[in-house]
Amino acid sequence: MPQKPFSETDLPVFDRAPSVILVTGPLDFFVEEAAAKTADALASAGTERVRFDDEAAPEAIADALLNRSLFSPRRIVQLDVTRLVGTEAPASLLEAAVEAWEKETPAARREAFRLARALLSALGLDRAADPDEVAEAACRKTRRKDDAPTLAALLRELPEDRGAPALLLPSLRTILERGNDGIVALLTATAPPKGAGLVDEVAKKGLVLEVGADALREALARYARARAAEREVALDPDAIERLRFQTNERPDLFAAELSKLLDWAGKGGRVRAADVRSQVEDEAAEELYGLFETIGRRDAGASLGRLERMLSGRGVRVGDREIDTEEYWPVRLLGLLTGEIRRMLLLRFLLDDRSIGYSAGMSFPTFQARVLPRLLEARARSGKPLAQGKPFGVFKLAERAARFHTEELARALARAAEVDVQLKNSTPSLDALSAYVGGLIAGL
Repeated sequence: MPQKPFSETDLPVFDRAPSVILVTGPLDFFVEEAAAKTADALASAGTERVRFDDEAAPEAIADALLNRSLFSPRRIVQLDVTRLVGTEAPASLLEAAVEAWEKETPAARREAFRLARALLSALGLDRAADPDEVAEAACRKTRRKDDAPTLAALLRELPEDRGAPALLLPSLRTILERGNDGIVALLTATAPPKGAGLVDEVAKKGLVLEVGADALREALARYARARAAEREVALDPDAIERLRFQTNERPDLFAAELSKLLDWAGKGGRVRAADVRSQVEDEAAEELYGLFETIGRRDAGASLGRLERMLSGRGVRVGDREIDTEEYWPVRLLGLLTGEIRRMLLLRFLLDDRSIGYSAGMSFPTFQARVLPRLLEARARSGKPLAQGKPFGVFKLAERAARFHTEELARALARAAEVDVQLKNSTPSLDALSAYVGGLIAGL
């Protein structure tokens, strides 16, 4: 079965489920929530549910995985394999471990131990070393130095492992090959690294359910509300939305900044959107289409502001897709800009034909019913390609193109080669691209 996004409406029932299901996500909170819903969907009358924690002996887990139940024809075996596959979110594990430890209840302590083991495994730290030194190293690597005393106290109480988690691999591979004969292993892993061996094996022969972007916004809100309730802090809905935006919906960053805000507010305090603005650095990704829109409005101030943000090192996205800005980004950004100008120029050329019937301020339904068919006909007659995309995208492109003359767009396109040379000759990228965009908007 494939790896696919987690969806409550598309969860397998036991008899049609593969023998191994792995639930993954960017935060432990999301993973546990999704795994509980998956277990409920799998379970039916008489289904035995066995859940193991990190303190369970590998021999006991292997026995439950490989041998049928004496009491039921169906068995669900739940265990976390984050330590086995690794994780790309150690900072989130550290935060959750510290929070659980500070609750001082038996259940929370067990959860803190589980998270601490996964943390040490992810960072490659030896738990047998001095707890203070291990805690200091872990907090330094995750940039959470203030948590070192609490983590050290946790590590001093951490029980010895009963066995290496890697001993479970043969058992998991056996039931993967064997298929569902009455036993389903429901595994969880928080932010497993790409290419992790077990994850790929389950994706090929079992099922990997990933809590992804489709459910992320509401999941972040639930996470924030749950953490605020635990700390007895009032958290405004607008504050959650502002935090989601300023952390660019990165779960690890969202969780880290939320923890700082709740600490800042204190028990009985309140966090408002204005507090998020003042306390949290804005890491929001810049939207490429937003730059195209401000250029299309011929708004120089907004366009140059967006351009500066795009060159500042923050994330840049197109819709939901993140753009790689690591290598040759200014040159590639120039290419994206000139691509947009080329599309505007070609559409502006078609709009110059009065028989097309386009006018500024036209509504989208009118454009789609009257103008779009004529644009398609004009494209066929002239051989000029029409911008690809959905009708609304063509409508927005027409709005942008209509605010420029054909000659202005043509001049800007001709200047692109000169700007490309400037960028490759070490001219400051912001200076070169700002002059280019400013000249386009001014019609120079």
